[in-house]
Amino acid sequence: MRAAAAFRPYAARGRGPIIAILLTFALCSTASIVLSIWETTRSEHRADVLRVAERQQALASDYVQQVMLAKAGLQADPEATATIMRLSADALLDGGEAPDVPGSDDEAALSPTRDATVRAQLRQERRLVDDMAGVGEAYLAGRPVTSAPLTAHEQVATTDPVARLRVLSALTGDVALNTARTIVAESDSSVTNLIAMQAVLGVAGLLVSLTLALALVAATRRQTAHFRSIVDSSTDLVIVLGEGGCRHVSRSVTAMLGVAEDAVLGDGLARFLHPDDRALVRSAQTSGRAEEIVFRLVNRFGEWRHLEAHVTDLRHDRGIRGVVLNARDATDRVRLQDELVRQAYHDGLTGLANRSLFRDRLEQALARSARAGGSVAVLILDLDGFKQVNDTLGHDAGDQLLRIVAERLNETVRATDTVARFGGDEFAVLLDGADEALAVAVARRALAALALPSAVAGRELQMAASIGVAVHAGEGGGDDLVRDADVALYAAKDAGRGRHEVFRSEMARDPDELLGLDNDLRAALARREFAVHYQPEISISGGHIVGVEALVRWTSPTRGRVGPDVFIPVAESSGLIAALGEHVLREACLQTAAWLRDGVVGREFVTWVNVSGKQLTMGGVPAAVDRALRAASLPARHLGLEVTEAAIVVGGPADRAPAELQQLHDAGVQIAIDDFGTGFSHLAQLRHIPVDMIKVDRSFVQGVERDAKDTAITTSVVALAHALGVIAVAEGIETEGQLAHMRAVGCDVGQGYLFSRPAPGEEMTAFLRAARHGDARAA
Repeated sequence: MRAAAAFRPYAARGRGPIIAILLTFALCSTASIVLSIWETTRSEHRADVLRVAERQQALASDYVQQVMLAKAGLQADPEATATIMRLSADALLDGGEAPDVPGSDDEAALSPTRDATVRAQLRQERRLVDDMAGVGEAYLAGRPVTSAPLTAHEQVATTDPVARLRVLSALTGDVALNTARTIVAESDSSVTNLIAMQAVLGVAGLLVSLTLALALVAATRRQTAHFRSIVDSSTDLVIVLGEGGCRHVSRSVTAMLGVAEDAVLGDGLARFLHPDDRALVRSAQTSGRAEEIVFRLVNRFGEWRHLEAHVTDLRHDRGIRGVVLNARDATDRVRLQDELVRQAYHDGLTGLANRSLFRDRLEQALARSARAGGSVAVLILDLDGFKQVNDTLGHDAGDQLLRIVAERLNETVRATDTVARFGGDEFAVLLDGADEALAVAVARRALAALALPSAVAGRELQMAASIGVAVHAGEGGGDDLVRDADVALYAAKDAGRGRHEVFRSEMARDPDELLGLDNDLRAALARREFAVHYQPEISISGGHIVGVEALVRWTSPTRGRVGPDVFIPVAESSGLIAALGEHVLREACLQTAAWLRDGVVGREFVTWVNVSGKQLTMGGVPAAVDRALRAASLPARHLGLEVTEAAIVVGGPADRAPAELQQLHDAGVQIAIDDFGTGFSHLAQLRHIPVDMIKVDRSFVQGVERDAKDTAITTSVVALAHALGVIAVAEGIETEGQLAHMRAVGCDVGQGYLFSRPAPGEEMTAFLRAARHGDARAA
């Protein structure tokens, strides 16, 4: 019996295939190992490179936020962030240590980047980082942002520092994102090539290829499970949209919304989308265009979350078949940005718009006016005596008062108007589509609203303000309009405060003209060019003349007739008001003494002379009055001094005023408060001042026929005067209706164009003579 042949697997007959299989396996394995080592070497530190490249985008956004925080006075270190970005870009480009981000990321050792495209992108990113840091440093240092050169050669048109920073941040983020994408694309290409070569080697290995294929399938499954675990455990939000709606969401999405996955899939996602964002997400799902979108999802607590997503079209990928949204929850950053914007454009104390927002809305209103016609008005308001509130009641009381002012101004204007706080006690109002009549009406309403008593720090205060009004005349920009309103504001202050003034072209004086006017004033005093005109004051009940008000007039040989509203402020600022005031006092006393000698006026006749707050501040008024009375041999009872309410506020701009006025009153000189009701005084302050007469401001008197508030104010002032036992005088009576009203409320004396315009001494002498023989109005 023949013995069975022993099984020899390495026998010569089968050695060839076995050797071939072994050689093929060895060759494929060796080639695979070599290629894998080569590719692994190329991909070394690729994850760190990608992580560092991606974080540059976030750092660019963080840098802008830290600049804004530092500008707002909060703790922030934008320079440290800029340094991290520079070092990271250098490490990505030439290799080295990429620094860590405190509280977020660790440092990483990187190899030099060899890809030409990536290196070009990194160089541009490095230049953009330098540009952004330069703009940030200029902004924090208060320098113009245009002083920081743009080395990246990007065209950034805006000169607004915040907008310029944001544009550079966005450009830096885009370059960082493109760099990351290029790195990812390079990695994907390398992996694809490696898989292809592995497949070729597997096919060439025959039986070995089957083994390798089975191993590759197993490895792929493990890899898929691995990457799915990574995606699901990542904080990034992944949403896949396809036919039929949402096809997949990562666990981070369901965790953020607080719902199960089934509630989001299909048409369920639409229920969580903000209505305003549904069209945006639907467009991304339909087009699949690679872009960055921002949309909002609501969680089960009703809180809207802001998501920033990158759109990737993977509908051609058989494994995905949809559009992928890789998103990040940016809610906290959006809220911080909104808060920074609010702080940048609103006043922190009152909540009103600040100067920046006011100017922006003003420019928009002027642009609309240029397109559609119409007019724009600006009111600049400054509280009278606000420093006194701060000094006596404290800054907390001052802040409370400012908030009350803000509330009342908001109640005064329309919903479409803008009320802003420029700083301190200065406010501004923008009236879109308003002419001069409406602007003046708003100014009057504001003065009336502020005049209402306010409880501040346990005290009852009556506020008053000076308001400048400017109406756009079809030329000039927003700065010109604000400047004109400022000029009108100072005119209101110079005219006695507690009032409004509308800008007129003659108010706008440049420094050279003011200097020339100052010199002309000095020459006019020397040449005695100033004349005194007189306007009579009539007893409303008896119709006879009880006195006159002396008013200074100037006719210049070179300038012609110059109004008091022009030369009085210059005289006050130059110190000439003392000499001018003494001149008026002397002339008025001489003229009154002549009328008394000639029997033109009675023994109760009084001539009233205006004394400005500046004269009281400078002092010496009692001495000047004494010299004028002595020179004219005029008894003191025939002279009266009119002072504005703001000029005699206790603790106000003329602290010595009450004492000097008391000295004059004790000597027999009568005292009148002019423009009563427009100042910033408390009624209790009248106890500190000797008063013989209260004059109701002409702005209230002229409104009694059409404005119920003006009627109420005039009635109240007259009643107050009588309660104090003093005479009430109505200024500015121009119509019979105004006279009838003032007679009805019991006003004692009237003054205005209805009776007579101011006239020189000779004409007033004739008027007085005629009045001695009949009713003053008939004269």
